[in-house]
Amino acid sequence: MEKQLQELFCDEVDRKRLVFEDSPQYNKWYAQSEALFPNGDLPAAVFHLLEISNCIAFTHGFRLGLRLKRWAEY
Repeated sequence: MEKQLQELFCDEVDRKRLVFEDSPQYNKWYAQSEALFPNGDLPAAVFHLLEISNCIAFTHGFRLGLRLKRWAEY
């Protein structure tokens, strides 16, 4: 299931239905993260950490949505 959720996350990003840059908070924190590195490039490990964090948050929200749907049906 984890692989399917990761594929769904990537599909949502690819289809521009999930755009982190639309969030002012995301942009604020991303800019602060970039400012920590003088050359302006995030190290690969930090970039992957952000990507994994986004995927984990998406997965949690998706599962929560499914649980809420089941709860509402009772």
